[in-house]
Amino acid sequence: MIAAPAERPIFLYDGDCGVCDNGTASIRRRINPPVDLVTYQSRDTDALGISELELLEGPVFVRTDGTHIVGPLAMGELLATARRPYRTYGRIMLAPGVRHVLHALGPWIYRQRHRLPGATHSCSVNAPARHH
Repeated sequence: MIAAPAERPIFLYDGDCGVCDNGTASIRRRINPPVDLVTYQSRDTDALGISELELLEGPVFVRTDGTHIVGPLAMGELLATARRPYRTYGRIMLAPGVRHVLHALGPWIYRQRHRLPGATHSCSVNAPARHH
């Protein structure tokens, strides 16, 4: 399912996770991309066409055309919308070879976020690995 088109992209993150919340606050402060950074708990993710399983695999970038991408590639798309040098980092993340590695490792990385500084109990995720 594809959501209705929007004026600006949306970056959804887990507002209950200290790592995600702190990281997104840093993105707002330092990078300030032309994207709405909001918690997925504050949006109707069903209306956006985002499944619960996808929310367990990482942040979600909802494009203006209503399509979305999950995990580190969502971060790559977010960075690709920003000013330099962040735009370059995003493009590198989305490059074919790097993209495939990030896609494969993303769910595992996201499930390890509870081990990072600033993590809360809510950061622990037990999502199944993605099989594509």
